Amino acid sequence: MRIRVGKYRIPVPKSRAGRIGTGIALMRGGLIPGPPGGVVAIPLGLTILTLDNPRGRRWRRVTIVRIGRRWQAREEKKRMLRAEMRGASQGSSDEA
Repeated sequence: MRIRVGKYRIPVPKSRAGRIGTGIALMRGGLIPGPPGGVVAIPLGLTILTLDNPRGRRWRRVTIVRIGRRWQAREEKKRMLRAEMRGASQGSSDEA
């Protein structure tokens, strides 16, 4: 089993105890500032811990869908603004 983070795939232990231990270790490591921990370790640890909990899995799926929809809406808004800007700049150069 692997977790996809951006373009990377991170292997996850097959045993439940291994996943729980890894998730807790990552969360604790995330509290330590600097290279061994960092802020990225906390969400990664939570993600690993949600693999074994049904409520956690549902929360993770719902969250991923919400983030995806927000991302799509944001990209659509950017696309519309760019189209308006192109139309406005082409329209003003035709009038002059």
